[in-house]
Amino acid sequence: MLETVWQGLQSTMSFWNLIALTFGTIIGIVVGIIPGIGPMVGMVILLPFTFSMPPGIALSLLIGIYCGGYFGGAVPAVLMRTPGVPSSIVTSFDGYPLTQKGEAQLGLSATIVGSFSGGIISVIILMLLAPLLAKIAANFGPPEYCMVAILGLIVVIMAYRKNIAQGFLLTALGLWFSTVGIDPGTLVPRFSFGTVSMQNGLNIAPMCLGFFGIGQTLLILERKILQTDTIHLTRSTLDFSKLLVAFKYKLTILKSGIIGTLVGLLPGTGSILASFLAYTEAKRSSKHPEEFGKGTPEGCIASEAGNNAVPAGALIPLLTLGIPGDALTAILLGVFTINGIYPGPLLLVKEPVLINTIYFTMFLINIVALILLALFLRPFAMIVKFPSTILAVSVMVVSALGIYSLNLQIFEIGVAIFMGILGYIMLRLEWPIVTWVIGFVLGPIIEERLRESLSLASGNPLIFLERPISLGFIIASLLIIILPIILDKRKKKSKKLFS
Repeated sequence: MLETVWQGLQSTMSFWNLIALTFGTIIGIVVGIIPGIGPMVGMVILLPFTFSMPPGIALSLLIGIYCGGYFGGAVPAVLMRTPGVPSSIVTSFDGYPLTQKGEAQLGLSATIVGSFSGGIISVIILMLLAPLLAKIAANFGPPEYCMVAILGLIVVIMAYRKNIAQGFLLTALGLWFSTVGIDPGTLVPRFSFGTVSMQNGLNIAPMCLGFFGIGQTLLILERKILQTDTIHLTRSTLDFSKLLVAFKYKLTILKSGIIGTLVGLLPGTGSILASFLAYTEAKRSSKHPEEFGKGTPEGCIASEAGNNAVPAGALIPLLTLGIPGDALTAILLGVFTINGIYPGPLLLVKEPVLINTIYFTMFLINIVALILLALFLRPFAMIVKFPSTILAVSVMVVSALGIYSLNLQIFEIGVAIFMGILGYIMLRLEWPIVTWVIGFVLGPIIEERLRESLSLASGNPLIFLERPISLGFIIASLLIIILPIILDKRKKKSKKLFS
């Protein structure tokens, strides 16, 4: 045990791993600060380059972007009321009023302290909770894995139930795309349209890079991101005296970090909900709730602590069950599978060094992000003035180079362009494209586990009802479908009564 922990620490502190996590964190902060980009785009752009790296270094790079993006998203939210990532919209409720009062440094200090504290708290919970869940999941067989994957799909679809028809359609589209290629069970080509290139299936890298990277940049070219000539900062570094003020709200930091981690555990809920719930709880329990929305550092701390606790929380179901909770962890799952590593309860036993490397890396990423933003605050903030046209073209060029370097196939660039156009249309229509990614990633898991389950039962589908854990997941799936519908109907009735 101690030997694997020591090996994980050595792996984390290796030269190339430190370079990867630092570079990833810088890229994450940059894409987080730029409104309209976000960590997802940064991750999919660099995803093709990670396939030639050792898994630990590849994951350090991508997790750096993942966590760094949430750190960066708060900067424009405080300075301009324009969140770099959607979840930082809650941070702007109090961050921007602080800027208007001439307290931009206090607002930024609060967000950075909240981000750092939420990240550290969530990593500690990840280290404590993952082994416990892995022991429970060790009792899982094919039926349980099949049903937990289906539960993940249902949770994501119901999370976007306001657009349930679109969410269901995109999930089905993702499941369909995942079946393209040679059927592993029968070795029969499926949906290959007679082409050799499609018989190998559709790679996650060009699919996601096109859908998110190219699609998002096309949207940026059309709408242009917000650019400003006014940055309310009088110094290049953070005012360290303000950090002491932010650290006064210890109970708020702790509660918000726990809330964000628990929300991250649930597939499809996202960091927006975590940020909002943490902010609401902080306001409810505050001695001065009337100050919320008018410029209190406590609001910024709560929002960002909840927000930044999500990445580690989302890694718990990924590492223990092999089920991604959002589009970002779906990208990380791609890195695992490309390297022949399959997340699940045995991962903590088979790859203890890699797991400990992930733990220590996430600790370091939060420390590195804190230091970078504290020392280079103004240079990072000035990124919002970068011309959107040059930014979008640069993203597209890097995307094309990354895809081509993966397998040296023009076909995959064509796939990325097609998915980019499709992604642009979906973004313009404001459809929940996260459901497509989850469908595409979980499709092979569901298909493989369904076949194994039916094979065990000689084709009898009642095997899913005969096993207690599998039956529990079925009941949970039904409740997740039924309860929100009932609650929504009650809300509509109550609105009609009061209107």
